[in-house]
Amino acid sequence: MTYSRPQLKLLLVLAAVFLAGLGVREWRAGFPDAAERLERFDREDPPPPRPPAPRARAAPRWAGARPDAPASAVQPPRPRATAAQPAPVTDPRPLDLNHASTDEISRLPGVGPSLARRIVEERDRRGRFESSDSLRGILGMGPKKLAALRVYVTVGE
Repeated sequence: MTYSRPQLKLLLVLAAVFLAGLGVREWRAGFPDAAERLERFDREDPPPPRPPAPRARAAPRWAGARPDAPASAVQPPRPRATAAQPAPVTDPRPLDLNHASTDEISRLPGVGPSLARRIVEERDRRGRFESSDSLRGILGMGPKKLAALRVYVTVGE
């Protein structure tokens, strides 16, 4: 029994789709944590929208003074207010991940508020951390960041 060219193309496409489905199934079985994170990705509440940054208006050439005014009438620019940065960790004792709040975790070097929130959510979802290596499964925590944080964190009872 021979197949025509369009039938062979259709069989090849079906075989490719079937093999891709098997590959996805095997990946999901091999990496269940990553598959679960991907499933939860679009279901999580999005962060609240940020208000748009104020647009800077171009100052006139004469910077606020009349064109015929002396140069001493030009006012100096006001200093800009800077955003408050969280205080760096100064406590020599390591931070206990099983009891720390989001604010305390966000003060660690390289950890922002969103990563601290994900760490606390993971702790609430799975229970206490057994070791600092348990952080590796959190989205945004790579091997370099985890290695840098090991000296600052501990897991207590």
